[in-house]
Amino acid sequence: MLHPNALKAHGIAEALGAVVIPVYRSKKPKYRYWRGLDYAKCLTKDLLELYDDETNIAVVQGEPSSGLISIDFDEAKALKEFLALNPALKDTLTTAAARGANLWFKMRGNYPKLTLLKCGRSIWAEWRSTGAFTVIHGIHQEGMPYTSNEKKPISICLEGIVLPEDVNFKTSKGRTSSEQLNAAPATTPLHTALCTSAHLHNITTSKDSDSNAPTNVDEEPSTLLSPALILSQLKTREEALDALKKDNPTLHKLYLKFVDRTFTAMPHQRNAFLNEAVPFLYRAAAPTLIMPLVEFFYIVHRTIFNDSLSQHMKEAKALLKGVSETYWDALPPDEQKLLQALTEPEQIAYRILRDLTERVTDDSPHGLFFMSDDELGLRLAIKSMEAHRILKARLAKLGIIEVVLNGIRRGKGQPGIATTYRWNVAPL
Repeated sequence: MLHPNALKAHGIAEALGAVVIPVYRSKKPKYRYWRGLDYAKCLTKDLLELYDDETNIAVVQGEPSSGLISIDFDEAKALKEFLALNPALKDTLTTAAARGANLWFKMRGNYPKLTLLKCGRSIWAEWRSTGAFTVIHGIHQEGMPYTSNEKKPISICLEGIVLPEDVNFKTSKGRTSSEQLNAAPATTPLHTALCTSAHLHNITTSKDSDSNAPTNVDEEPSTLLSPALILSQLKTREEALDALKKDNPTLHKLYLKFVDRTFTAMPHQRNAFLNEAVPFLYRAAAPTLIMPLVEFFYIVHRTIFNDSLSQHMKEAKALLKGVSETYWDALPPDEQKLLQALTEPEQIAYRILRDLTERVTDDSPHGLFFMSDDELGLRLAIKSMEAHRILKARLAKLGIIEVVLNGIRRGKGQPGIATTYRWNVAPL
């Protein structure tokens, strides 16, 4: 016989047309492959049998649930400000627990994936969408129940949501539209903007274009690859990765983790790779590792690049210098002074952890991040014990970070679990 929480989950899924999953009160999913679930799979017997007295119910948001998203307000002030600008949205589905509230909407047209709504450097709210799940029923880890007004989520398009003029979406790869993510200004009347799934550029198609119009001679160079070139590139990649694994196992791991899985090489896009990869890597690893990583990307894909390796590295070096200077200048003065008081490895760790804290993830609330000694050691190219000293003996003792839940070291037949930390430096 199914547990009452399983029956409740079934009812929520039916009422919202959403994918639901069982989660622990810590918000950790009980089913590790939840990203691959659809509506039918989430209601199978095997999934429903995971619900028990200690299980909460979460909704997988965005695309898997046909556009069901929520805006998560931690601060009452921001929630009040939003509802003042959007009075008609007070009647949407609203859930709450320890603080703030989630306002739920069924999105039409294009809308962002999981990201942040920021007011300057501060987090104003979270846009909980594709890539996220949010608890909708159960008991909060602080002991109070999740509450709901039991209303239906309002169906709306992005343009129908009004934000304060100084609040913007944090841009990221998580867009589902080519439109600007910043919503209409506060002076825009509610629900007067038309929903559109088209890009905001002027577009003509073969169906409606003028057949007598002149051909555009300034077309982009073709990025199509011949089958022979693809095979050649595949062979080059495998040979290069095998050689790197033997010569430098640490760099091999970093390349697979941060470059190979994230970036795709295309003809005439070498410079575009640098413009994306260097700022990304600057926040993920030690600067001494960035140049070898972008150099190896060139080596792996050299068959499709026209520019020389020396030109590639010259541009990467100049870009890294610019990224470093821009990052420093963007920090508040007090934070600059704090960083200057740290050693160089501690500064790099600070930057990596700060970035992890600012990233919205599907498994942790804003302000928390996961990090193991081995992982930080890999990113800094130092031993795990030295990484442990930086995390626990320096940054934690200084109050920059705080241990929320100690991890478990990897053992024989036992997978390791990273430690959960809280970021304590304000403002983010």
